[in-house]
Order: sequence, then structure tokens, then C-alpha cells
Amino acid sequence: MIALAVTLAVQAIASFSLAVPSVLAPAVASEFGMQAQHVGWLVSVAYLTAMLAGLFCGALSRRHGSVRMSQFALLSMAVALVCCVFTQAWLLLLAGVLIGVGYGIPNPTAADILSRHSPRERRGLFFSIKQTGTPAGVAITGILIPFLVALIDWRSALLVMACGLLVVAILIGRARRSLDPLGGAPAAPAASREPGSGVFRTLAGSVWQPLRIVSENPSLRRLGLVSLVYAFTQVVYLSFLVSALKIEHQMSLTAAAALLSASQVVSVVGRVGWGYVSDRWVDPGRLLGLLGLGMSASLMMLAFVPVGASPALMLGVTVVCAATAVSWNGVFYADLVRHVAPAEVTRATGATQFLTFMGGVTGGAGFVGLLSLTGSYSSGFAVVAVIPLVTALFILRSAARAR
Repeated sequence: MIALAVTLAVQAIASFSLAVPSVLAPAVASEFGMQAQHVGWLVSVAYLTAMLAGLFCGALSRRHGSVRMSQFALLSMAVALVCCVFTQAWLLLLAGVLIGVGYGIPNPTAADILSRHSPRERRGLFFSIKQTGTPAGVAITGILIPFLVALIDWRSALLVMACGLLVVAILIGRARRSLDPLGGAPAAPAASREPGSGVFRTLAGSVWQPLRIVSENPSLRRLGLVSLVYAFTQVVYLSFLVSALKIEHQMSLTAAAALLSASQVVSVVGRVGWGYVSDRWVDPGRLLGLLGLGMSASLMMLAFVPVGASPALMLGVTVVCAATAVSWNGVFYADLVRHVAPAEVTRATGATQFLTFMGGVTGGAGFVGLLSLTGSYSSGFAVVAVIPLVTALFILRSAARAR
């Protein structure tokens, strides 16, 4: 339970920090001399950095421990929020890099911690509960930011949130001795650091070896494709929903953020439910394919919902999107740890996360490109919906052959 609490808290805060720019963008983008949709570039920078951070995380976790690396992630994201206080372009770019560093660490460290401390027959449920931190963090963002901005100015709100991250980082350090395999003591240097090994060899061991683990395993290659496409879809939904509701549907920022928060609350339940289903009834590989069909259908619904639709209809559409496009991750990680040796969990997770965050990079920047071509959020959502549909059909076919 301590392992679950620590990994859930870190996951929620990581998602919270990544969502802060997207929720604030419609209200403060003009102060940075930008339009609201340009937040997609910051999200892409964050995901690009997270791709590399996840690859290095395996080697660093083996040396310093997964809990210590989780603390470092929270510190990085706290500094990023402070950077956003200043309306300087280079500090905003630095903030995107720091958010990416913090966002790239929690999944590999959590996979390491939970693979050692969760019951084998309940891994789907445990990983899904941990992954509820993603929608929970986004929901907290949608509720907390409008409240703080109404109470104090947005710069002070960012400083308050940064202080909260530092407090959590200190608190989870108390669990280091019980959760890390060496009781919090630094691990022995890796074999790749023997005398005569240079910088290139160290980088190769940290970066290329995790990617080779995925490339040589057919099951991991399939999961890598799933994570890339589904993450692309998830980032489009999370990063641009508030802007679409405010700009195209003429909703207030508070109402748009509230819809995002409500949908995320539902997706928390969805993630736990899908984890239970994968443990009990449906093979995780097949379930991932079915979820892809669902996220494609839900994005089509979001694309074609009419302007001026009732709040109840808008709530229903966003809930269906969140229950599919933001609820697949726990099933994915539970399936992932079945295909690798325990000692390779952190590196394999970091490598597949490289592909996951590649989906994030292309999702943020790609949707900005779609907006420039189509001039419409709705048209962009309709185009994106085709991608998980094709992937889901491929995954279902592969799962059928495997059975």
C-alpha cells in the first residue's frame, strides 16, 4: 500500500504539472505574446525531453533508487512552474524541458516499484490504480487553477503549486528505505562503468540498450506501437479540449475546465475498471485493441457535437472520451511487465515510454499543424480519430493470432 500510495502521488503530480500550461493557456497566452493553441509546442518540448529522461532513468534508478529519482522528478517540475511565472520565451522553453524531465521519470520508477511490491495476480488492478493519477492530476488542475486564479493572480498561483510539489517530494522520501531494494543506499556502479569505459559507452548502455530490448521482443514492439498511437490521441484530447470548448463552443474557461475535470473523474473509475477486467475476463492485449476502437468512436463524437449543444450532451461526450482515450495506460503497463524479466522492467518501461512520448511530441505539434490546415478543432479531432481505429484493428488481429 505504501508503494501504491507513493507511485500514485508522483503520477498525479506529474500529470498535474503537464496540464497546467494547457489549462492556463486560454487566459494568459496573450501575456506571452502567443495564441492559446501554441501551448501545443510547449507540450511537444516536454514530451521530447521526457522521451530521453525515460531512457536514462533505468540506469539512474539502479544507482540511486526509484524513490530518489521520483523526488528528483517532483523537484524538476516545481522549478518549471516557477519559470512559468516570468513571461520570458527562453524561461518558458526551459519550463517545458524541466516538465519533460519530471514527466519522463514516474512511469519507469513506478513500474520498478510496483513490479516488486504488488501481487502478481493483481498487477492489472495495481497498475491501473496507479495510472488513475493521470486523470486525477488533470482533474485537480481543472479545479484548482480556476479557483486559485480567482482568489489570487496566476503568478502567485504557480508559486503556491510549486511549494506543494516540494512538500510532497520531501514526504515520499520517508518511504525510500522500505521501497528501494537496497534500503535507500546507492547501488553499486553498473558494469558499463568499469575502467576504460568512456562517455560514449555509458550513453550507449543508458540509451541504446533499453531500445534494443524492445526492438528484439515482438510483444514489446507491438506494445510500443500501441503506446505511440494511443498517447498521440490522449495528448490531443487533454491538451486541446479546453481551448476547443472555449473558442469553438463559446464556453467560459471555468465551464470548459470543469468539463475536463468531470471527465477525468470518470476516467479514474474507468482505469480501475479496465484493470480489473484485464485481471479477470479479457486478455490485456485484446482489451487494448477494444479500447482503441472506443477512443476512435469517442473522438468522432467530439468532432461532430454541434456548437451550442446542451451541457449534458457535452458532459457525456467528454466522459466517453476520457473513459477510452485516457484510460488505457494501466492495462498497457500490466501487459508490459508480463513480457520482460524483473531486472529489466525499468529499462523496458523507459524504452516503450520513449515511443509513448514520441506520440506526445507528434500529438502536440501535429494537432497545431492540423489546426493551421483545417482552421477547426472539430475537423482536427475527426482526422485524429482515424489513427487509433487502424491501430486497434491491427492489435485485435494480432491478439487473435496469439490466442
